[in-house]
Amino acid sequence: MIQHVVLFRFRADADPARLVQTAQALRDMQGRIPEVRAVSFGPNLGPSARDWSHVLVVSCDDMDAVHRYIDHPVHRETVERYITPIRDARLAVDVET
Repeated sequence: MIQHVVLFRFRADADPARLVQTAQALRDMQGRIPEVRAVSFGPNLGPSARDWSHVLVVSCDDMDAVHRYIDHPVHRETVERYITPIRDARLAVDVET
């Protein structure tokens, strides 16, 4: 199992309601993208929250599945519609569990 972990810093002027919509859109990828086994998204609860306010974790079977998820039209649309307009920065890593 691969955990695709993405840390986000959103723009200071990002509307809180927009963050709620973004969270739902990200969670909705599960079931719409076959490679996605699980999705978690929420505020960073750790001491690095000042740098990276939110965390997305997407579980996939292997790295090939991660690449298919990243290229999937639902993922691309979700990023373009919900993340890009409010994103200040992102950091993504993949780890095998």
